[in-house]
Amino acid sequence: MIKRIKRKDLDLEKYTRCLAQSINYMIYAEHWYLDILTNKQWDCLILNDYEAIMPLPFVKKIGIKFISQPIYCQQLGVFHSKNFTKELFLEFQKILQTNIVRYYCFNEQNVLDYEIENATKLNQILSLNFDYDSYTSTIRKNRKQEIRKGLPKQFSIVESSNDQSFIALLKEDYQEIKNNLSLDKLQLLVIEIQNRNLGKTISILEEGKVVASSFYIVSGNRLIQLCNAKRINYSINFNTFIVDFMIKKYTKKGLILDFEGSSIKGVNEFNSSFRAENRYLKVYQNLKF
Repeated sequence: MIKRIKRKDLDLEKYTRCLAQSINYMIYAEHWYLDILTNKQWDCLILNDYEAIMPLPFVKKIGIKFISQPIYCQQLGVFHSKNFTKELFLEFQKILQTNIVRYYCFNEQNVLDYEIENATKLNQILSLNFDYDSYTSTIRKNRKQEIRKGLPKQFSIVESSNDQSFIALLKEDYQEIKNNLSLDKLQLLVIEIQNRNLGKTISILEEGKVVASSFYIVSGNRLIQLCNAKRINYSINFNTFIVDFMIKKYTKKGLILDFEGSSIKGVNEFNSSFRAENRYLKVYQNLKF
C-alpha cells in the first residue's frame, strides 16, 4: 500500500532509516536538506511501513498546489531496498503523474533499474578507483598540460570544512544572482551541511585573497560539486586545479566525484576532459511555466 503523508506527519526516524538503507541513497532526499530548500513544503509517498519513500516537494500559487523540485536538489525519485519490483516503481510513478508537476527529476538508479524512457537530463560522474599517476596520463591533452604546468607561484590552494568563500564570490562578482533568493537558501544549506561535517570548501588564494572557490558535499560514497565561483577578471581556469586537487586527494578510497551536470556544452566538455562518464536522469513535467 502506498500512501501520501504530509511532512509534519512523517516518522522521521523511519524515513531516515529507509533512506540510509536504500540502494540508491542521495543526500538530496534527507529531510533536513529538503526542509531548508522548501521551507518544509513537501509531502512523501510511503510504501507500507517506510519500505520505500518518494519525496514530493511542492509550491502553492493562487491556491493551487503543484510539485516543483527546488534548486540545489538534483535528484529525487523513489528510494528503496534491493528487492523492489518494477511494478511497485510504476505505481509510484503513476501517483506522481496524477499531480500537477512543474518539474520532478528521478535519480540515476531509478533510470538504470527500471529503464525509464526519454531520460535526457545529464549528470557526469567519475569513479576515483584508480592510480592517480596512471589516470592523469589518460585525460584530455589540454587538461593534462594545464595540470602539469601548475598554478603560477603567487597562487595557493587550501581546503576548509567551514569556509564559505564561494558565497562571497557569488555575491560580489555574479550580478545576475546577487539578489536571487536562491542564494540565501544556498547559504542556509551550506551552513547546515558544514554543521554536520559533510562539507569541503576548496579555495585558490592569491596573496591570501580568495580568487576561486568550490563547495563539495561529502555524502555516502559521493563527492558532489554543489557550487563553484571565481573572480571574473582572471583568465586562468582555476576549476581545473580544484578538480585535480579533489581527484588526487581522494583516489583509491571507493568514492565517486559527482560533477552535478551538465548539459551546457562548455561545462560538459570540461567535465569530460577529466574522463567523467555520462549518467542520465528522467525529468517528468505535465506543466511548463
